[in-house]
Amino acid sequence: MPVPSVDEIRAFEADLDAELIRRPAFGCDANGGLHAAADLAELVAMKEPGGPLVSELNSGIEAFAARFVRGDAGSAIDYGLMVEDLLFGAHYQRLRDILYYSYNAPGAIDWTVDGSRIELRFADRSIPRQFFTVWNNHVYCSERLFEDFTGEDKVRTILKGKPEFEEGEYLTEVLDLLAAHADLKLSEYFSIIDPTSEIDLGGYSYRDIYTLYRLLVIKALFHRSQSLANRGGGLVRIEPTVLRDNLSEDSGIDGGIVERILRDLVYDKDAVVGRVDATYFSLMKEGASPGDIIMRPFHFSQTEGLVQLLRVVANRRPNSFLAGASEALGKAFVQRVKASFEAQGFTCHAEFSLRKFDAGLPDIDLLVIAEEPTLGFTMFVCEVKCPLPALWGKDQLRAREKDSVSKAFRQVEAIGGFLRTDAGIEFIRSVVPSGGLQHFDGFVVVLKHLIVTSDNAGMFF
Repeated sequence: MPVPSVDEIRAFEADLDAELIRRPAFGCDANGGLHAAADLAELVAMKEPGGPLVSELNSGIEAFAARFVRGDAGSAIDYGLMVEDLLFGAHYQRLRDILYYSYNAPGAIDWTVDGSRIELRFADRSIPRQFFTVWNNHVYCSERLFEDFTGEDKVRTILKGKPEFEEGEYLTEVLDLLAAHADLKLSEYFSIIDPTSEIDLGGYSYRDIYTLYRLLVIKALFHRSQSLANRGGGLVRIEPTVLRDNLSEDSGIDGGIVERILRDLVYDKDAVVGRVDATYFSLMKEGASPGDIIMRPFHFSQTEGLVQLLRVVANRRPNSFLAGASEALGKAFVQRVKASFEAQGFTCHAEFSLRKFDAGLPDIDLLVIAEEPTLGFTMFVCEVKCPLPALWGKDQLRAREKDSVSKAFRQVEAIGGFLRTDAGIEFIRSVVPSGGLQHFDGFVVVLKHLIVTSDNAGMFF
């Protein structure tokens, strides 16, 4: 079976795009399509929490999101066709990633063509390994995190038979339980930066976004619990000014700042024009009047919105991201890794500068020393990289860029070469515990290099 040329792959991509546009969801009333798609995904989530169909439907929504938020008039909604279209959209999203790998990581995907049949296989085994690692960590960490938490069951019991928007004294207990649930979730999310940090993200601080995102998670958990308690479900429509004012009142953050944050949290026509990918959003805004914000409570409460928002900031305001979040993420992650080693009894030194030996040498992010009785010491020279968790193929491919994870391999090579010079050996002697190995006149130092990342488990390497 012949391997297609790049031009043939591009022709396949053009056919795929054309097929997406031909689907009925692209010609339906935009607001109605958004409502139907969100309702379908949420109703399935209520019946099969965490099931594969939920993930498929939400991925399909991303494929049609640019159409849904434009607000264009169109045909009436057929729910049966909408399900088919969303499932097609999910396949479209996966193929889009494979196309990115094919163009940007030669040899990653095997393409074979036999007439009208196209077969795709991962030639680079690091790709499925990354998928497994991420999913396995998600499942394991979720089970461990919530194994002793009973707050959600208590909330459902309290809300059983209660109208969704009814005021009552019971809400105080419910909100306390939901706040504990939200804090537990956020403790496991990618929130390496101190939640009280005042780093500027371009008009608001990290503290501001963390505070508002926590409130939105509590809101989503409330509607999710209501659905499960009373067999309801579906999307929640929120008037933008009402959401802004409520969040401002509950957080004490100025309404103008809240509005700026919501612009980065909500997928709308501006995001389409700015070519910001829909994958980075859970909230969406109707394009036609009245222009409400659409929340999918199950989806919002299970996505890592802080990662999504940081991706949006990096896209829209790269200078703000580099000046604020990027450096803070790197430093915080080094300290987190250092604390993990120290908790196991290792001696650690962070951010060693080697410039006094050679101005061209990179810093050692983390040096970990382990005593080996009767042998000497093992020294782990760690290069620590903190990429934001990838949300789709284009994010994953950024690891190959010269200033991302790939840079760590070059740094390790440079440091390894230095440590084998006379000056490098003197450096090693300076960091070995004074006195050397107890009860021995001589000892051995074993050097090992580690590349530690916040997300990449070796994908593309």
